[in-house]
Amino acid sequence: MQKSASALVLAALLAACSSGAVATPRPSPPAHAAIPPRPSPTVAVQLGPGGLTLDEEVGAVIMVGFKGPATEAVLADWRQRQFGGLLVVNLNQNASTPAEMSALLGQFRAADRHRLLAATDQEGGGICIALSSVPCSPMPVGQAASAEMAAAIHAVGFDLDLGPVSDVCNGPSSVMWGRCYGTDPAAVSAAVGAAVDGIHEGHMLAAAKHFPGHGPTTVSSETQLPTILETLPTIQAREWPPFEAAATHGADFVLLGHLFYPALDSARSADLSPVTVDKLRSVVGFKGAILSDDMEMGAITSSTPAPEAAVEYLLAGGDMVMIAHDLDVADATYDAVRNAVLSGRVPRSRLDEAVASLQALPMR
Repeated sequence: MQKSASALVLAALLAACSSGAVATPRPSPPAHAAIPPRPSPTVAVQLGPGGLTLDEEVGAVIMVGFKGPATEAVLADWRQRQFGGLLVVNLNQNASTPAEMSALLGQFRAADRHRLLAATDQEGGGICIALSSVPCSPMPVGQAASAEMAAAIHAVGFDLDLGPVSDVCNGPSSVMWGRCYGTDPAAVSAAVGAAVDGIHEGHMLAAAKHFPGHGPTTVSSETQLPTILETLPTIQAREWPPFEAAATHGADFVLLGHLFYPALDSARSADLSPVTVDKLRSVVGFKGAILSDDMEMGAITSSTPAPEAAVEYLLAGGDMVMIAHDLDVADATYDAVRNAVLSGRVPRSRLDEAVASLQALPMR
């Protein structure tokens, strides 16, 4: 019986093989189901003053001018980079009538997610915006004339008047002759204080320029870097009283000139030197925002590309850098500043400080 049962089992197995039947294996689970997918890590976004992202902060510290009308390409670039300042000067030919200018400024305000400062040079004399609704008072400009001009550019839509010129000229040979208030520091100081008051009366922000003083030179920073060989006591006694007056009268900006003062810094131009910012804060007593002159000027570009100079300027303690004419240079400057922050060369805290200084500006 036992042998017979074994034979039956063996016969059954042989029959199954000969019929081609095989055992069906259980399917393996899909590989992706064996280990549940790991959730993506949440990346914390560090927001700066006013809730701005890093990219928005980088744009906020750059004032930009461009040539020609506001095309869709220009506006698209602006929406992407969120520049904090718009500079309009006659050379750029952005608009020719008050209505065109108002429309242009409105377009750029609509493109920004944060405050936009629209600026122009309205000094009086030979430096005025070419709009029929804006008077151009002859130099010297007192408080009443400053207020009239400021009110006119404010009515068009501007926020910031890049004035008054606070340089003390050393005589008719000065490159600033015709734009300065004279050769006597006390008289210039009084005129600067009145001009700041007038600009504020016209509901505009004021920017005293060009610290540490562009008056004692025949050289234009448009083309090359002026060297001014004054001692520090002379600089403080002669060049800085008008800037002290501007600070006392509540000037909102001080604009740094492209000037080489070896007595301040023997290695760097004044606008790229932390010594200049320290003196402006600690000696002159200025508490507002610090603006550069145009980084496309020959005084800078003859030795340093504008984007690199912008990084050095921010490292020195400046708050807003100016690129006056070319949008491609402004874009390269944006990239350079952003990369400098991401690499740690410019601390994020320095960028935050600059943005906070700009956000603290009053609404005049």
